[in-house]
Amino acid sequence: MRKPTRRTCKVCKQKFTATFDNVWWCCPQHGAIYALELRAKQKVREAAKRIKDQKEAEKAGRKRRKERLAELRPAGYYKAQAQQAFNAYIRARDACLPCISCGKTNPPDLHGGQWDCGHFKTVGANPELRFEERNAHKQCKSCNAGAGKYTAKEATVAQQYEAGLVARYGQEYVDWLNGPHEMTNYRREDFIRIRNEYRAKLKALKQREAA
Repeated sequence: MRKPTRRTCKVCKQKFTATFDNVWWCCPQHGAIYALELRAKQKVREAAKRIKDQKEAEKAGRKRRKERLAELRPAGYYKAQAQQAFNAYIRARDACLPCISCGKTNPPDLHGGQWDCGHFKTVGANPELRFEERNAHKQCKSCNAGAGKYTAKEATVAQQYEAGLVARYGQEYVDWLNGPHEMTNYRREDFIRIRNEYRAKLKALKQREAA
């Protein structure tokens, strides 16, 4: 026979002598109350588990739908996202620099004070340089709007861009941009990778600036 043990009743918190290991109440009435309390706690745990399981199932369902939607979206959707992420990074990278073409430090109010990411070699004529950082710089909207056209004014904008590159980086830099480049064949997965890469680079750049 086990030796009696002094314990505290789970219901009334009074000391009592327990003669069995599984007894945590001082009298049968408190034993019944304690059993009801245990059952109530078990119901709460079961309800919490059901809620958790339901939330996890809903989360898994949302993930499956998101993955399915991603599979159905065309490559052009991710191409646009990749370009947006790249452009945002270039604007942030050059935030402290003037327009590469005209040298203005404040964009004209006509364009809402916004900057563009301007490509020296346009993405239409040189798609292989679409995501080349050395081919893209902060540019005011008026300069960027005229960079790809062929009137005398727009030709001057392109010449200003080139002059800005020479002044900033040197002629060898411009010669490389003007030289031949290997054609790229971007796929859907490439656009997703590029999007994620430049989103991460922009985030890291902002974190360094905030530190």
